Amino acid sequence: MGGGAMSAVCSEPGCGAVLARNPRRKGTRCQRCAARTRVRSAEELAATGAKIRARYAEPGALTAHRARCRAAQIAAQARDPELLARRREQGRRNGRLHGNKGQTPERNAKISRTQTERYLGWCPLEYRDEYRRLVRNAGLKAADARAAIEVQIEADLQRYLRTGRLQRSGLSS
Repeated sequence: MGGGAMSAVCSEPGCGAVLARNPRRKGTRCQRCAARTRVRSAEELAATGAKIRARYAEPGALTAHRARCRAAQIAAQARDPELLARRREQGRRNGRLHGNKGQTPERNAKISRTQTERYLGWCPLEYRDEYRRLVRNAGLKAADARAAIEVQIEADLQRYLRTGRLQRSGLSS
């Protein structure tokens, strides 16, 4: 960075943001350009993820973090009694802005059906329970479970063509 009275400028081409003096800055980019570069780099994302996993791998680290966050929220509320009311109002306003029409059992059922069709539209109805079992209980990844179901569908189709009988064998209930 520049020395003396001159202000430093972000080194990212086309940015030109003036960098405020900050002793913690390690690079020559403004915060926005540095963040943009970081999220576009697979290596940086992997390194950041590894640091976070290492931090929370220590016993009790997550519990301690939650306790600190909770204490900070309680302290903020003690300093400003109106905070909770403002946050509630902001949540209501945000819900209205983003189309939250109010949750009703009928609306929730419609949302559930829509999402199921979006994600499982490829899977025939009679195989969906088996697919869910493979993903949830057998611990398969979604792509592997889909491949297994597609193999089973093909096997059942071949059996039907050979015997003329509709039966789903090989699937557990």
